[in-house]
Amino acid sequence: MSSKMINAIKTLLMMFYAPARAMADVRDRAPLMQAALIALVTQTLYTVYTQWPHLSGNLNARSLFTLLAVVLVSARTLFVLAVIFTPLVIFFANLFGERRQVSLVVRHEYAASSATLLYAWAAANLAALPLAALSRINGFERAVIDQSLQRAAEWQRALPPNTPPLVYEQQMLESFALMIMLPFFGVWAALAVRKVFNFTWGRAFVVIVTVAVVMFITSPLLSILSVVLTSPFLLVMLFLVLRGYFGEFMRSQQARASFKQNLEAATLNPADASAHYNLGLIHLNRNELDEARARFNRAVEIDPEEIDSHYQLGRLDRKGNHFAEAIKHFEQVVSNDQTHAQHEIWREIGATYLDANQFADAHDALERFLDNRQSDPEGLYLMGRALAGMKREREAAEFMRRCIEAVQTAPAYKRRTEARWMSEAQQFLRTLDAQSA
Repeated sequence: MSSKMINAIKTLLMMFYAPARAMADVRDRAPLMQAALIALVTQTLYTVYTQWPHLSGNLNARSLFTLLAVVLVSARTLFVLAVIFTPLVIFFANLFGERRQVSLVVRHEYAASSATLLYAWAAANLAALPLAALSRINGFERAVIDQSLQRAAEWQRALPPNTPPLVYEQQMLESFALMIMLPFFGVWAALAVRKVFNFTWGRAFVVIVTVAVVMFITSPLLSILSVVLTSPFLLVMLFLVLRGYFGEFMRSQQARASFKQNLEAATLNPADASAHYNLGLIHLNRNELDEARARFNRAVEIDPEEIDSHYQLGRLDRKGNHFAEAIKHFEQVVSNDQTHAQHEIWREIGATYLDANQFADAHDALERFLDNRQSDPEGLYLMGRALAGMKREREAAEFMRRCIEAVQTAPAYKRRTEARWMSEAQQFLRTLDAQSA
């Protein structure tokens, strides 16, 4: 067994005692082929066990064909997961998140999303297997299926004599197996969304539930697709057609993983502060704030004049309500470069003073920023708040209106990212009007 498969199995087992760390590892490496193989094996095992009452009668002369049929059904399930479920997850995660261009998000996040969801499916199969065994041993499975078949038979008697059976026992076995497994998958899938897209638990569950509802609504179409995919020839043809896309997704993810590995290797150089800074940015983009802070601090230790790291540390301190520490970091930045990040250093200073209720200081810093970035919606909104704190409501309202206008006249791609400030400004104006009435 190759070292990659051994690592894949270790990661799968880690899903049960350190799921967050395991999912983060899958996200970083995106081992799509290993994930697909692990998911196929676990799905096949789960299907064989849960369908054993139906399969056992076919394991005499046709054992090989029966096993191949089970593997094909398992592969079909994973194909739907990879080709339909995963893109839907990415679409709705983008819709509930940053709302970037969908094709770009799919290209960047497909490999990580697909790998994590395949691992979620594999872990759910393993977690459901003991419960399936227990329900069979204590007779619960048999009781549920018999009751369902009895109810179906009652409905059948009300139909014309030549009507095909409403359900078969095999279908009931499949439904019972899914009923046990899907809750586990939902939890691990939410964890996958949380790790890949840096969502909260609530938002991750909303994405998974939304996709589940869409899948349920479109289930008639999916059933037709399932019938089509029963042909091994068509399944192979579809794989060959989509292989190029999968390859592109994997190459993109591998390039990102290699970049991170090279950066981590570069941190072995005790004089290379930029490597720690770039790794800090990677952690920051994933909302891993403690890891990001550690990297930025290390960069500053190596090079006290590393102003990019001071800038990010100031932003982190501001988020943590450590305003004095944030200002110290920002002072380090402006002492070296007063135009850092296209003058955004002054916006950050102003926002920090604003959070600390030092409205006059916030006004002065934001004024310097807006002298160079007159149409920045966030800066205009923050200036409005600073003026409101100084009891200059009329001027504050004017800046809020300028903020709204700046968003409305911005290009479409920028309007989506700046819409928050327009909403905040509109809410401020409504509150101001209510107070004046």
